[in-house]
Amino acid sequence: MGVKTGPHGIHALATEDIPAGTVIVQCLPLAQSPIIHGPAKPTCFRCFFQEGDDDLSGRRKTETLFRCSRCQIARYCSKECQMSDWNEGHKLECQFYVKQRKMQPDMSVSDEEAAMPKALMLRTFASLKLLRDKQSVADDASMIKDAVSCGPNHFASLAVSPAPQHHSPTSKSTKTLNSSEMNIVKSIMMQHAIGKGKQKESSLDEQAAAALKIWGYDDHQHIRTNDKETPKKKSFTLDQALFRTDDAFKKNNFGILDALHSSIGEGVYPCAALLNHSCAPNTILRYKLDSGDSGGKGEAFHLPLLQIIACRNIVKGEELTHSYVDLMLSTKERQARLRKTHGFTCECKRCDARHSECVIPLPQDRTLWEKWPLKHRLRVIDQGERHGQEGNLVSIDMETALNQCSLGERDRAAILDCVELLTGKAHQSMLCDDVEEELNCLRSAVNMWSDKDIDWWWTPFNLSLYSARSQYFTALLANQEIEEAVDQLEFIVSTLIVAFSHVQNHPLLGLQLFTLGDLYAYMGGAWGRKAYLAYFYAKEIMSITHGVDHLMVLQLVQKIAERTIDN
Repeated sequence: MGVKTGPHGIHALATEDIPAGTVIVQCLPLAQSPIIHGPAKPTCFRCFFQEGDDDLSGRRKTETLFRCSRCQIARYCSKECQMSDWNEGHKLECQFYVKQRKMQPDMSVSDEEAAMPKALMLRTFASLKLLRDKQSVADDASMIKDAVSCGPNHFASLAVSPAPQHHSPTSKSTKTLNSSEMNIVKSIMMQHAIGKGKQKESSLDEQAAAALKIWGYDDHQHIRTNDKETPKKKSFTLDQALFRTDDAFKKNNFGILDALHSSIGEGVYPCAALLNHSCAPNTILRYKLDSGDSGGKGEAFHLPLLQIIACRNIVKGEELTHSYVDLMLSTKERQARLRKTHGFTCECKRCDARHSECVIPLPQDRTLWEKWPLKHRLRVIDQGERHGQEGNLVSIDMETALNQCSLGERDRAAILDCVELLTGKAHQSMLCDDVEEELNCLRSAVNMWSDKDIDWWWTPFNLSLYSARSQYFTALLANQEIEEAVDQLEFIVSTLIVAFSHVQNHPLLGLQLFTLGDLYAYMGGAWGRKAYLAYFYAKEIMSITHGVDHLMVLQLVQKIAERTIDN
């Protein structure tokens, strides 16, 4: 991977041809923070090992992770992780939680969750100071072959983005910067920056200057003018630096996902932030957690490792991109989110109406669309590309395939309101353990989009319908309504095939195919052949997205082998 400066600032590009599935680069985080509360299992604050996971080393607490005795929030899987994490970031994070609790004794779960970004900022600050004190890359880099680790000045280059920035906080951000919680953050930073035992000898201005130096705001900042970067000295107050750093966090931080594509935390990976956005990306991100199969006794487990993977073949000189937003969203929604969070309008080949590259082949007769993408792909796997070819196909623009509906905005909004009402009622029925009413409400929500008596054209891959089907499928599966669950999952997978056709390999599609294969296998009998084909399709994708040596891919290989013998 190379780095170049262009019209959109610093970006990464391929220095050679890269086959699909290649790990282009892997990065260690500058700081990381797991989700404290939520659907995810309790997670180690350092290595992200989750409670109940398998541990090959035998050195972890697998049933119940232990808490930090001071803050009672951070959890750890081993003494090694706890000891390493203290200097890497938890020391300051711990102080913050303790002081916050003293200020707010009745702190709720939502208060703890709201404090996570501030805690992550303190962890980043502690890591930067550690790096500057050592003037070297993180020690963990030696634990992982070819891993890229951030140097002491790397974060500052992202914090001071080439894109136009407001140098002064807005009234809303000023209120946030002057909040009691942010005052705690600034106080902890300033005291840590000046060093233990020197606080009484130093003024507040000296402490603030020391904190600015750690963030990198004392160095020459690169300001973009006329597509050229020229060093220009700028001075910042600590409040301005924290405002700009908070802005960099929102634009450049990464949500850490587990193998099931569920969010389990957030990480600061400045090296990976060099990749620009595209709604038609050529790379995807995955996170490798330490299973304990390497490293000697007494060593801490490695931090969550971000890997940048080629999701399709990439040619030399091509810019490396990944998506900053959910690719299931419509162009209008993606553009709105990108403008709000990142401050730019995407002009990739999927967003630019002048391009026609993001298209999907579908039957000319639109009444045949519903499950056609899944049936067609399984038929191609079963019979080969030549036998899988069909006539009467047309190239449909992805936006049309996923969102077009000839209803007026008012009628469409009315259906959306009804669907929202029904799904809300279903949730209440689920809480009251009224299974029949829950399923009836979700079934009605799905049927709102598939009423054949309504004289208008709609796409069966409508994303609102996809969302309703996903909720309905989950409820059916939870209540052992397997045959109907299979029917809904076939619709869901067909929608994903269309939505991710321009990516070629997406982990969410692979995971849903794995589930579909398991449900086909559970049905047995004539469904056995379909199970084999679904497993094969899932393996094709997950070998790219998860890696050929991942446990789930190895399970797929075994399932395919067993069904090959049976067939």
